[in-house]
Amino acid sequence: MDSGLAIGEFHHIAVVVSNIETAMRGNSLFFGIRHWEFRRFEGDRLPGLEDNGFLSAMGSNGSGITLELLQPLAPNSPHASFRSWRGEGMSHAVSRCTAEQFAELEKQLEQQGIGEVHRLNLYGKLRSLQIDSRSLLSGLGLEVQVIDEAGGFDGLPVDRVVEYNFQPILPVDKLYHVGIVVNNRDRAIANFQSLLGFPEFLPLELEVGSSLSSVSLRGETIDHAAKVAFSRVNGFCFELMEPGPGKGAYQEFQSQYGEGMQHYFPTICDQSVLDAALPQLRGEGVEVLLEGVIDGVMNYYYLDTDALLGGVTIEVICPHDADWMGEMGMTPEQGYLIGLG
Repeated sequence: MDSGLAIGEFHHIAVVVSNIETAMRGNSLFFGIRHWEFRRFEGDRLPGLEDNGFLSAMGSNGSGITLELLQPLAPNSPHASFRSWRGEGMSHAVSRCTAEQFAELEKQLEQQGIGEVHRLNLYGKLRSLQIDSRSLLSGLGLEVQVIDEAGGFDGLPVDRVVEYNFQPILPVDKLYHVGIVVNNRDRAIANFQSLLGFPEFLPLELEVGSSLSSVSLRGETIDHAAKVAFSRVNGFCFELMEPGPGKGAYQEFQSQYGEGMQHYFPTICDQSVLDAALPQLRGEGVEVLLEGVIDGVMNYYYLDTDALLGGVTIEVICPHDADWMGEMGMTPEQGYLIGLG
């Protein structure tokens, strides 16, 4: 297995939004994020793009959930092109690397003919490179931030701190994985392995009547099938999902956007906990988008949290049994690839 591009360790997912204030409040309410560091990148803070800046808000709940919200300020701003075709949503994964790794990355990109979306010199200190990876990695954007003697992103001046005091609506464990809709699972696996150094993937076949007991979309029972695969490396953990026949959340995403990040999975909880939270969620405009059932194993849900979180759909699993992985015949090693452990 090739070690892949020298991009360092995964740090967070970046979400491009239309109104950063609204998105901070929604993500704080859902995830229990209490503290956001808000920065304006424009003028002399953004050399070369002085009149095309953007807003950034970085927040963490202290238990493994870190998000960056990004609001472009002009049509030619960084991240504006994503919003122009996708609207709000998960744009890219952000990793952090050393100066030595970054030098190696630059060589690799040149050798492989991989381009750049933009290169930023924030405040004249932090180097940040967004790789032109969407066509290579099934819609996944990649940003690499350099941590060196000049410091890193966390050391940049903060314009203001935004505080909230919400308790999360649902228990938030950690980021188990991010789900990516792909057009071809096998091709996506090969690209993630060669470009990012992912090890083997755990493939699963999903189909109502065999591996799935039932699936409903917005309360309507549907036929659904998909080919999925999971893997994990350097802090990155992804589920690749190739839509099959029938309806479903993956099929709708593919029809509307093509390939890309479709869901964010932070919660495994008892069914009674989700049921108790649904009235509050509905009060915030959140409904159940999809429910899948695997008899004796779990109910899994996709929540329509797009409006609340800025284009992010949330997955929740409600196990039927404490040993639900064992009921699926899954080993601890396979569970690790899914993001457990």
